[in-house]
Amino acid sequence: MDDVHDALRVLLIEDSPEEAELVRAMLGESAGPKLHVEHVMRLEEGLKRLKGDRVDVVLLDFSLPDSSGLASFEKTREVAPHVPIVILTNLDDEETAVLAVREGAQDYLVKDTNRQYLELLPTVIERVMRERRAHTEKRQIEIRMDEAEAKYRFLVEQIPAITYTASLDTPGKLLYVSPQVSQLGYSAEEWISEIGALRSHVHPDDKARAAEALDRVRAEGKPLRCEYRLLNRANEARWFLDEAALVRNEAGEPLFLQGILVDITEEKQVEEELRLHRHYVGDIVTMRTSQLEKKIAILESANGNLSAEVLALKRSNTAIQKYADRLEDMYNGAPCGFHSLDRDGAFVQVNDTELSWHGVAREKAIGRIKFADLLAPGSRKIFEESFARLIEGGAIRNLELEIAHEGGAGVVVLLSANAVSGPDGRFAASRSVLVDITDLKGGSRGA
Repeated sequence: MDDVHDALRVLLIEDSPEEAELVRAMLGESAGPKLHVEHVMRLEEGLKRLKGDRVDVVLLDFSLPDSSGLASFEKTREVAPHVPIVILTNLDDEETAVLAVREGAQDYLVKDTNRQYLELLPTVIERVMRERRAHTEKRQIEIRMDEAEAKYRFLVEQIPAITYTASLDTPGKLLYVSPQVSQLGYSAEEWISEIGALRSHVHPDDKARAAEALDRVRAEGKPLRCEYRLLNRANEARWFLDEAALVRNEAGEPLFLQGILVDITEEKQVEEELRLHRHYVGDIVTMRTSQLEKKIAILESANGNLSAEVLALKRSNTAIQKYADRLEDMYNGAPCGFHSLDRDGAFVQVNDTELSWHGVAREKAIGRIKFADLLAPGSRKIFEESFARLIEGGAIRNLELEIAHEGGAGVVVLLSANAVSGPDGRFAASRSVLVDITDLKGGSRGA
Protein backbone atom coordinates (compact mmCIF):
# COMPACT_ATOMS: atom_id res chain seq x y z
CA MET A 1 0.00 0.00 0.00
CA ASP A 2 2.89 2.33 0.81
CA ASP A 3 4.39 1.65 -2.64
CA VAL A 4 1.15 2.87 -4.26
CA HIS A 5 1.18 6.10 -2.25
CA ASP A 6 4.86 6.71 -3.04
CA ALA A 7 4.51 5.98 -6.78
CA LEU A 8 3.32 8.41 -9.45
CA ARG A 9 -0.32 7.66 -10.21
CA VAL A 10 -1.02 7.19 -13.91
CA LEU A 11 -4.63 7.02 -15.15
CA LEU A 12 -4.79 5.16 -18.49
CA ILE A 13 -8.04 5.74 -20.41
CA GLU A 14 -7.80 3.06 -23.13
CA ASP A 15 -10.56 0.87 -24.62
CA SER A 16 -8.17 -1.92 -25.70
CA PRO A 17 -7.34 -4.37 -22.85
CA GLU A 18 -4.42 -5.74 -24.86
CA GLU A 19 -2.94 -2.26 -25.40
CA ALA A 20 -3.49 -1.43 -21.71
CA GLU A 21 -1.55 -4.54 -20.60
CA LEU A 22 1.36 -3.57 -22.88
CA VAL A 23 1.40 -0.09 -21.37
CA ARG A 24 1.32 -1.53 -17.82
CA ALA A 25 4.19 -3.87 -18.62
CA MET A 26 6.34 -1.15 -20.17
CA LEU A 27 5.77 1.32 -17.32
CA GLY A 28 6.33 -1.43 -14.75
CA GLU A 29 9.77 -2.14 -16.23
CA SER A 30 10.71 1.57 -16.34
CA ALA A 31 13.99 2.46 -14.64
CA GLY A 32 12.60 5.88 -13.75
CA PRO A 33 10.27 6.80 -10.90
CA LYS A 34 7.80 4.21 -9.63
CA LEU A 35 4.55 4.30 -11.62
CA HIS A 36 1.18 2.92 -10.46
CA VAL A 37 -1.11 2.48 -13.49
CA GLU A 38 -4.90 2.44 -13.13
CA HIS A 39 -6.83 1.46 -16.27
CA VAL A 40 -10.39 2.39 -17.35
CA MET A 41 -11.97 1.70 -20.74
CA ARG A 42 -14.36 4.62 -21.13
CA LEU A 43 -14.01 8.38 -20.81
CA GLU A 44 -17.00 8.54 -18.43
CA GLU A 45 -15.20 6.16 -16.03
CA GLY A 46 -12.00 8.20 -16.32
CA LEU A 47 -13.77 11.47 -15.49
CA LYS A 48 -15.32 9.88 -12.36
CA ARG A 49 -11.89 8.61 -11.31
CA LEU A 50 -10.36 12.09 -11.77
CA LYS A 51 -12.91 13.47 -9.30
CA GLY A 52 -11.66 11.01 -6.67
CA ASP A 53 -8.15 10.46 -5.27
CA ARG A 54 -4.97 12.02 -6.62
CA VAL A 55 -3.94 11.43 -10.22
CA ASP A 56 -0.49 12.64 -11.36
CA VAL A 57 -0.77 12.14 -15.13
CA VAL A 58 -3.46 11.01 -17.62
CA LEU A 59 -2.76 8.84 -20.70
CA LEU A 60 -5.77 9.54 -22.93
CA ASP A 61 -6.65 7.42 -25.97
CA PHE A 62 -8.29 9.52 -28.70
CA SER A 63 -10.53 6.65 -29.91
CA LEU A 64 -12.94 5.64 -27.12
CA PRO A 65 -16.42 4.07 -27.35
CA ASP A 66 -18.11 7.03 -25.64
CA SER A 67 -15.92 9.92 -26.91
CA SER A 68 -13.19 10.72 -29.41
CA GLY A 69 -10.77 13.35 -30.62
CA LEU A 70 -10.48 16.85 -29.21
CA ALA A 71 -13.77 16.53 -27.30
CA SER A 72 -12.17 13.86 -25.07
CA PHE A 73 -9.29 16.17 -24.23
CA GLU A 74 -11.54 19.16 -23.50
CA LYS A 75 -13.78 17.15 -21.15
CA THR A 76 -10.77 15.73 -19.32
CA ARG A 77 -9.12 19.12 -18.92
CA GLU A 78 -12.37 20.62 -17.64
CA VAL A 79 -12.59 18.03 -14.85
CA ALA A 80 -8.84 18.09 -14.00
CA PRO A 81 -7.36 21.37 -15.24
CA HIS A 82 -4.07 20.95 -13.33
CA VAL A 83 -3.34 17.29 -14.21
CA PRO A 84 -0.89 16.77 -17.15
CA ILE A 85 -2.49 14.98 -20.13
CA VAL A 86 -0.57 12.90 -22.71
CA ILE A 87 -2.57 11.97 -25.83
CA LEU A 88 -2.35 8.47 -27.35
CA THR A 89 -3.51 8.59 -30.97
CA ASN A 90 -3.52 6.66 -34.23
CA LEU A 91 -1.80 7.95 -37.36
CA ASP A 92 -5.01 9.32 -38.84
CA ASP A 93 -5.67 11.41 -35.67
CA GLU A 94 -2.21 12.93 -35.36
CA GLU A 95 -3.33 16.34 -36.67
CA THR A 96 -6.03 16.48 -33.99
CA ALA A 97 -3.46 15.49 -31.35
CA VAL A 98 -1.22 18.39 -32.39
CA LEU A 99 -4.19 20.71 -31.98
CA ALA A 100 -4.76 19.32 -28.47
CA VAL A 101 -1.14 20.11 -27.55
CA ARG A 102 -1.70 23.66 -28.73
CA GLU A 103 -4.78 23.79 -26.49
CA GLY A 104 -2.81 22.68 -23.41
CA ALA A 105 -2.03 18.95 -23.59
CA GLN A 106 1.52 18.22 -22.45
CA ASP A 107 2.46 15.84 -25.31
CA TYR A 108 1.16 13.13 -27.67
CA LEU A 109 2.40 9.73 -28.89
CA VAL A 110 1.32 7.99 -32.11
CA LYS A 111 0.42 4.32 -31.72
CA ASP A 112 2.60 2.92 -34.48
CA THR A 113 2.13 -0.64 -35.77
CA ASN A 114 5.44 -1.76 -34.26
CA ARG A 115 4.42 -0.29 -30.90
CA GLN A 116 7.67 1.64 -30.58
CA TYR A 117 5.66 4.37 -28.84
CA LEU A 118 5.66 2.15 -25.75
CA GLU A 119 9.44 2.55 -25.44
CA LEU A 120 9.06 6.34 -25.48
CA LEU A 121 6.23 6.38 -22.94
CA PRO A 122 8.31 6.24 -19.68
CA THR A 123 10.59 9.03 -20.91
CA VAL A 124 7.63 11.21 -21.91
CA ILE A 125 5.92 10.73 -18.53
CA GLU A 126 9.12 11.52 -16.63
CA ARG A 127 9.67 14.69 -18.70
CA VAL A 128 6.06 15.82 -18.28
CA MET A 129 6.22 15.38 -14.49
CA ARG A 130 9.57 17.17 -14.34
CA GLU A 131 8.08 20.13 -16.22
CA ARG A 132 5.06 20.14 -13.88
CA ARG A 133 7.30 20.18 -10.80
CA ALA A 134 9.32 23.03 -12.28
CA HIS A 135 6.11 24.96 -12.98
CA THR A 136 4.89 24.39 -9.41
CA GLU A 137 8.23 25.49 -7.93
CA LYS A 138 8.23 28.59 -10.12
CA ARG A 139 4.73 29.47 -8.94
CA GLN A 140 5.78 29.03 -5.30
CA ILE A 141 8.74 31.34 -5.89
CA GLU A 142 6.44 33.93 -7.46
CA ILE A 143 4.12 33.72 -4.44
CA ARG A 144 7.06 34.21 -2.06
CA MET A 145 8.26 37.16 -4.14
CA ASP A 146 4.79 38.72 -4.04
CA GLU A 147 4.67 38.26 -0.26
CA ALA A 148 8.16 39.72 0.20
CA GLU A 149 7.30 42.65 -2.09
CA ALA A 150 4.13 43.31 -0.08
CA LYS A 151 6.11 43.38 3.18
CA TYR A 152 8.71 45.68 1.62
CA ARG A 153 6.03 48.08 0.39
CA PHE A 154 4.29 48.02 3.77
CA LEU A 155 7.55 49.03 5.45
CA VAL A 156 8.57 51.85 3.10
CA GLU A 157 5.02 53.18 2.74
CA GLN A 158 4.56 53.69 6.48
CA ILE A 159 7.59 55.89 7.20
CA PRO A 160 7.09 59.69 6.87
CA ALA A 161 9.37 59.98 3.82
CA ILE A 162 9.17 59.50 0.02
CA THR A 163 10.98 56.33 -1.14
CA TYR A 164 11.92 55.92 -4.80
CA THR A 165 13.94 53.78 -7.23
CA ALA A 166 15.25 55.20 -10.51
CA SER A 167 16.41 53.52 -13.73
CA LEU A 168 20.05 53.76 -14.81
CA ASP A 169 19.26 52.92 -18.45
CA THR A 170 16.82 55.83 -18.89
CA PRO A 171 17.99 58.92 -16.94
CA GLY A 172 15.12 60.46 -14.99
CA LYS A 173 12.88 57.38 -15.28
CA LEU A 174 11.39 56.37 -11.90
CA LEU A 175 10.70 52.65 -11.48
CA TYR A 176 8.88 53.12 -8.17
CA VAL A 177 7.82 55.96 -5.89
CA SER A 178 5.93 55.53 -2.61
CA PRO A 179 2.45 56.99 -2.04
CA GLN A 180 3.95 59.64 0.28
CA VAL A 181 4.62 61.69 -2.89
CA SER A 182 1.02 62.79 -2.40
CA GLN A 183 2.34 65.37 0.10
CA LEU A 184 3.45 67.28 -3.02
CA GLY A 185 -0.03 66.98 -4.53
CA TYR A 186 0.85 64.23 -7.05
CA SER A 187 0.03 60.52 -7.31
CA ALA A 188 2.72 57.87 -7.59
CA GLU A 189 1.35 56.93 -11.03
CA GLU A 190 1.88 60.48 -12.32
CA TRP A 191 5.55 60.51 -11.35
CA ILE A 192 6.25 56.99 -12.64
CA SER A 193 4.66 57.68 -16.04
CA GLU A 194 6.52 60.98 -16.51
CA ILE A 195 10.20 60.59 -17.45
CA GLY A 196 12.23 63.15 -15.50
CA ALA A 197 9.41 63.79 -13.01
CA LEU A 198 11.74 64.24 -10.04
CA ARG A 199 14.10 66.64 -11.81
CA SER A 200 11.29 68.60 -13.45
CA HIS A 201 9.86 69.52 -10.03
CA VAL A 202 13.13 70.81 -8.58
CA HIS A 203 13.12 74.56 -7.83
CA PRO A 204 14.79 76.49 -10.70
CA ASP A 205 17.47 77.90 -8.36
CA ASP A 206 18.43 74.36 -7.24
CA LYS A 207 18.09 72.56 -10.60
CA ALA A 208 21.75 72.70 -11.69
CA ARG A 209 23.08 71.66 -8.28
CA ALA A 210 20.60 68.76 -7.92
CA ALA A 211 21.23 67.53 -11.49
CA GLU A 212 25.00 67.61 -10.92
CA ALA A 213 24.64 65.58 -7.70
CA LEU A 214 22.37 62.98 -9.35
CA ASP A 215 24.67 62.67 -12.39
CA ARG A 216 27.71 62.30 -10.12
CA VAL A 217 26.25 59.35 -8.21
CA ARG A 218 25.51 57.63 -11.54
CA ALA A 219 29.02 58.27 -12.87
CA GLU A 220 31.09 57.66 -9.71
CA GLY A 221 28.82 55.26 -7.84
CA LYS A 222 29.25 57.12 -4.56
CA PRO A 223 26.24 57.64 -2.23
CA LEU A 224 24.20 60.80 -2.79
CA ARG A 225 23.34 63.31 -0.07
CA CYS A 226 21.86 66.53 -1.36
CA GLU A 227 19.39 69.18 -0.16
CA TYR A 228 17.14 70.97 -2.62
CA ARG A 229 13.64 72.35 -2.99
CA LEU A 230 10.77 70.57 -4.75
CA LEU A 231 7.71 72.40 -6.08
CA ASN A 232 4.30 70.94 -5.23
CA ARG A 233 1.26 71.08 -7.50
CA ALA A 234 0.43 74.57 -6.16
CA ASN A 235 3.98 75.67 -7.13
CA GLU A 236 4.97 76.02 -3.47
CA ALA A 237 8.54 75.09 -2.51
CA ARG A 238 9.40 72.49 0.13
CA TRP A 239 12.95 71.60 1.19
CA PHE A 240 13.98 67.93 0.93
CA LEU A 241 17.03 65.88 1.88
CA ASP A 242 17.74 63.35 -0.90
CA GLU A 243 19.71 60.32 0.39
CA ALA A 244 20.40 57.74 -2.36
CA ALA A 245 22.83 55.02 -3.45
CA LEU A 246 23.34 52.60 -6.33
CA VAL A 247 22.05 49.05 -5.83
CA ARG A 248 24.40 46.49 -7.41
CA ASN A 249 24.12 42.79 -8.28
CA GLU A 250 26.46 40.07 -7.01
CA ALA A 251 28.94 40.88 -9.79
CA GLY A 252 29.14 44.50 -8.65
CA GLU A 253 27.24 45.83 -11.66
CA PRO A 254 24.82 48.71 -10.92
CA LEU A 255 21.12 47.81 -11.24
CA PHE A 256 19.24 50.97 -10.22
CA LEU A 257 19.29 53.98 -7.90
CA GLN A 258 17.53 53.64 -4.51
CA GLY A 259 16.70 56.81 -2.57
CA ILE A 260 14.68 58.45 0.22
CA LEU A 261 13.39 62.03 0.23
CA VAL A 262 12.82 63.55 3.69
CA ASP A 263 10.97 66.84 4.12
CA ILE A 264 13.32 69.18 6.04
CA THR A 265 11.38 72.40 5.45
CA GLU A 266 10.90 73.01 9.16
CA GLU A 267 14.63 72.56 9.80
CA LYS A 268 15.38 75.05 7.04
CA GLN A 269 12.97 77.56 8.54
CA VAL A 270 14.73 77.18 11.87
CA GLU A 271 18.07 77.81 10.17
CA GLU A 272 16.68 81.03 8.69
CA GLU A 273 15.49 82.13 12.12
CA LEU A 274 18.94 81.44 13.51
CA ARG A 275 20.53 83.53 10.79
CA LEU A 276 18.34 86.46 11.85
CA HIS A 277 19.19 85.95 15.52
CA ARG A 278 22.96 85.62 15.56
CA HIS A 279 23.32 85.61 19.32
CA TYR A 280 21.53 82.23 19.50
CA VAL A 281 23.56 80.64 16.72
CA GLY A 282 26.17 78.86 18.84
CA ASP A 283 23.90 76.66 20.97
CA ILE A 284 20.89 76.20 18.67
CA VAL A 285 22.76 75.53 15.40
CA THR A 286 24.88 72.86 17.13
CA MET A 287 21.74 71.17 18.40
CA ARG A 288 19.87 71.31 15.07
CA THR A 289 22.91 70.18 13.09
CA SER A 290 23.35 67.19 15.39
CA GLN A 291 19.68 66.33 15.00
CA LEU A 292 19.99 66.46 11.23
CA GLU A 293 23.14 64.32 11.26
CA LYS A 294 21.38 61.72 13.41
CA LYS A 295 18.46 61.68 10.94
CA ILE A 296 20.91 61.24 8.08
CA ALA A 297 22.62 58.36 9.90
CA ILE A 298 19.22 56.70 10.37
CA LEU A 299 18.37 57.21 6.71
CA GLU A 300 21.75 55.78 5.63
CA SER A 301 21.09 52.67 7.69
CA ALA A 302 17.51 52.32 6.48
CA ASN A 303 18.46 52.99 2.86
CA GLY A 304 21.25 50.40 2.98
CA ASN A 305 18.84 47.80 4.39
CA LEU A 306 16.11 48.60 1.86
CA SER A 307 18.61 48.43 -1.03
CA ALA A 308 19.84 45.03 0.19
CA GLU A 309 16.27 43.73 0.41
CA VAL A 310 15.41 44.95 -3.11
CA LEU A 311 18.53 43.22 -4.47
CA ALA A 312 17.54 40.02 -2.65
CA LEU A 313 14.35 39.90 -4.75
CA LYS A 314 16.50 39.42 -7.87
CA ARG A 315 18.29 36.39 -6.50
CA SER A 316 17.46 32.68 -6.20
CA ASN A 317 14.61 31.07 -4.31
CA THR A 318 16.89 30.70 -1.26
CA ALA A 319 17.73 34.41 -1.30
CA ILE A 320 14.04 35.30 -1.67
CA GLN A 321 13.21 33.23 1.41
CA LYS A 322 16.00 34.94 3.38
CA TYR A 323 14.68 38.33 2.28
CA ALA A 324 11.19 37.53 3.52
CA ASP A 325 12.64 36.40 6.87
CA ARG A 326 14.77 39.53 7.25
CA LEU A 327 11.98 42.04 6.66
CA GLU A 328 10.57 41.55 10.13
CA ASP A 329 14.08 41.75 11.62
CA MET A 330 14.66 45.02 9.73
CA TYR A 331 11.51 46.51 11.28
CA ASN A 332 12.31 45.29 14.79
CA GLY A 333 16.04 46.05 14.68
CA ALA A 334 15.86 49.50 13.06
CA PRO A 335 18.01 52.18 14.80
CA CYS A 336 14.84 54.15 15.51
CA GLY A 337 11.53 53.35 17.17
CA PHE A 338 8.39 52.42 15.19
CA HIS A 339 4.92 52.06 16.66
CA SER A 340 1.24 52.16 15.74
CA LEU A 341 -1.44 53.34 18.21
CA ASP A 342 -5.21 52.87 18.17
CA ARG A 343 -7.73 55.65 18.75
CA ASP A 344 -7.29 55.29 22.53
CA GLY A 345 -3.52 55.67 22.23
CA ALA A 346 -2.81 52.00 23.06
CA PHE A 347 -0.10 50.05 21.23
CA VAL A 348 -1.23 48.11 18.17
CA GLN A 349 2.29 47.45 16.91
CA VAL A 350 5.77 48.36 18.21
CA ASN A 351 9.30 47.33 17.24
CA ASP A 352 11.98 45.85 19.50
CA THR A 353 14.05 49.05 19.54
CA GLU A 354 11.27 51.07 21.14
CA LEU A 355 10.35 48.26 23.53
CA SER A 356 13.92 48.36 24.85
CA TRP A 357 13.52 52.09 25.61
CA HIS A 358 10.34 51.38 27.60
CA GLY A 359 11.67 48.25 29.31
CA VAL A 360 8.33 46.53 28.60
CA ALA A 361 7.71 43.08 27.08
CA ARG A 362 5.75 42.96 23.81
CA GLU A 363 2.94 40.78 25.20
CA LYS A 364 2.37 43.29 28.00
CA ALA A 365 2.42 46.31 25.67
CA ILE A 366 0.21 45.35 22.70
CA GLY A 367 -3.43 46.27 23.40
CA ARG A 368 -2.77 46.81 27.12
CA ILE A 369 -0.58 49.88 27.59
CA LYS A 370 -1.06 53.41 26.31
CA PHE A 371 2.04 55.12 24.93
CA ALA A 372 1.26 58.27 26.98
CA ASP A 373 1.47 56.25 30.21
CA LEU A 374 5.13 55.48 29.46
CA LEU A 375 6.10 59.18 29.17
CA ALA A 376 7.42 61.57 31.78
CA PRO A 377 4.58 63.69 33.29
CA GLY A 378 5.34 66.86 31.34
CA SER A 379 5.72 64.98 28.06
CA ARG A 380 2.51 63.04 28.66
CA LYS A 381 0.36 66.17 28.51
CA ILE A 382 2.16 67.50 25.41
CA PHE A 383 1.71 64.18 23.61
CA GLU A 384 -1.98 63.82 24.51
CA GLU A 385 -2.73 67.28 23.12
CA SER A 386 -0.81 66.52 19.88
CA PHE A 387 -2.40 63.06 19.55
CA ALA A 388 -5.87 64.60 19.85
CA ARG A 389 -5.05 66.88 16.89
CA LEU A 390 -3.70 63.91 14.93
CA ILE A 391 -7.01 62.05 15.39
CA GLU A 392 -8.90 65.09 14.06
CA GLY A 393 -6.91 65.01 10.83
CA GLY A 394 -3.62 66.68 11.70
CA ALA A 395 -0.08 65.33 11.84
CA ILE A 396 2.80 65.27 14.32
CA ARG A 397 6.28 66.40 13.26
CA ASN A 398 9.45 66.42 15.41
CA LEU A 399 7.60 66.44 18.77
CA GLU A 400 10.17 66.29 21.57
CA LEU A 401 9.19 63.85 24.36
CA GLU A 402 10.82 62.11 27.30
CA ILE A 403 10.20 58.40 27.88
CA ALA A 404 10.05 57.69 31.62
CA HIS A 405 12.36 55.00 32.98
CA GLU A 406 12.54 53.32 36.40
CA GLY A 407 15.86 54.27 37.90
CA GLY A 408 15.88 57.89 36.76
CA ALA A 409 17.19 59.13 33.44
CA GLY A 410 14.80 58.56 30.58
CA VAL A 411 15.17 58.56 26.78
CA VAL A 412 14.52 61.83 24.91
CA VAL A 413 13.03 61.30 21.45
CA LEU A 414 11.72 63.23 18.45
CA LEU A 415 8.35 61.76 17.35
CA SER A 416 6.73 62.15 13.91
CA ALA A 417 3.41 60.50 13.07
CA ASN A 418 0.82 60.15 10.31
CA ALA A 419 -2.83 59.10 10.68
CA VAL A 420 -4.22 56.01 8.92
CA SER A 421 -7.94 56.14 8.07
CA GLY A 422 -10.34 53.21 8.11
CA PRO A 423 -12.95 52.33 5.45
CA ASP A 424 -15.30 54.91 6.97
CA GLY A 425 -12.70 57.67 6.50
CA ARG A 426 -12.23 58.11 10.25
CA PHE A 427 -9.01 57.73 12.20
CA ALA A 428 -8.09 54.05 12.60
CA ALA A 429 -4.47 54.09 13.79
CA SER A 430 -1.27 56.11 13.84
CA ARG A 431 2.03 55.24 12.17
CA SER A 432 4.94 56.79 14.11
CA VAL A 433 8.73 56.95 13.97
CA LEU A 434 10.81 57.98 17.03
CA VAL A 435 14.46 59.14 16.88
CA ASP A 436 16.61 58.96 20.05
CA ILE A 437 18.16 62.41 20.67
CA THR A 438 19.17 61.82 24.30
CA ASP A 439 22.85 62.44 23.51
CA LEU A 440 21.96 65.83 22.04
CA LYS A 441 20.48 66.81 25.39
CA GLY A 442 23.50 65.76 27.38
CA GLY A 443 21.40 62.98 28.98
CA SER A 444 17.67 63.24 29.73
CA ARG A 445 15.82 66.29 30.95
CA GLY A 446 12.26 66.76 32.16
CA ALA A 447 9.76 67.29 29.35
